[in-house]
Amino acid sequence: MKNHYTTTEVSKLLGVTTATVNSWINQGALPSFKTPGGHNRIRQDHLLGFLTNNNIPIPPELGINSSPKVLIVDDDEDVRDFVLAVLEDIGYQVDIEIALNGYTAGNKVVKFRPDIVILDIMLPGVNGNEICRQIREELGKDVKVLAITGYYSEENKRKILEAGANAFMRKPMLLDELKKVVNKFILSYKDKYHLQKKSTSI
Repeated sequence: MKNHYTTTEVSKLLGVTTATVNSWINQGALPSFKTPGGHNRIRQDHLLGFLTNNNIPIPPELGINSSPKVLIVDDDEDVRDFVLAVLEDIGYQVDIEIALNGYTAGNKVVKFRPDIVILDIMLPGVNGNEICRQIREELGKDVKVLAITGYYSEENKRKILEAGANAFMRKPMLLDELKKVVNKFILSYKDKYHLQKKSTSI
């Protein structure tokens, strides 16, 4: 995946002339930077932000999904169903994968590369703090991790936040609280994805 593009590459991606791309840059609508030789270059995140702000479909050639990716890691079916219902109710299009244990979670982190992970830190035989650290090492600082547990303690909370979780929530989770956190996480990717509202919501 490229980190930046020339004006010619952007014009081909969007089906417009190079003059149009330069016009967007000169107007300040499309951020760019100059190479030592004086040529304009457009960072990928700035291009995605421009497309999103102007409701322009993101070309598949950019090599990204149009929706944030969410990984739910929990061995409790009731919890998974609850989280799925919240994701449905929020109304944004998201791609969802589920892992029932730490081993599957590790594989999905590498292959699925989620933007948001909802992680039960008390999976059987697995240290949730270690999984969280692995997520950070593999995906970097941009991934959002919500740690959840039915065994709340201030010590558990401190350890998982130190391991890299962005938020911590005890089970049973409150509907409105979970909605608020997940919605905040999704909206944090508005410059990366062309966030799309579903036509209907529950």
